[in-house]
Amino acid sequence: MKIQRMKRLTSISELNIAFFAFLLNFAWEVLQTPFFLDISDKIKTIIWYRFHCTLGDVMISLGSFWLVALISKSRIWFLNLTKGKLLLFVAFGVSYTIFSEIKNVSLNKLWAYSDLMPVIPYIDVGIVPLIQWIIIPPILVFIIRKQLS
Repeated sequence: MKIQRMKRLTSISELNIAFFAFLLNFAWEVLQTPFFLDISDKIKTIIWYRFHCTLGDVMISLGSFWLVALISKSRIWFLNLTKGKLLLFVAFGVSYTIFSEIKNVSLNKLWAYSDLMPVIPYIDVGIVPLIQWIIIPPILVFIIRKQLS
């Protein structure tokens, strides 16, 4: 009985997206640390920021997943993957990231880039966060397809 319940839980698309998005994005957040200025040099604070940002990344991943699911009318759209669905999944994440970076870096000044961060001229959006949303979503889809097929 417990094994069946566990199998049902692990077959829920959203749980898989959240779990693997957390793992992939946490690693990315840690690796991109030199590209951001943190308010504190305390390791505890830096880890909290990476964890907090990773939770946001999970929410973006889930939001992008649900938008593609809504458009394709299937919560298992990744099993019948097309270039269009994958492109939408990536595009939603990239679009939200551009919005978020403009809002939080330029307007609200909630975080800042270090001198190492290459930025897109005129909109001052960091390239490293954009690369994150170009690279990680396809990897995430690949993992989820393998996990649930």
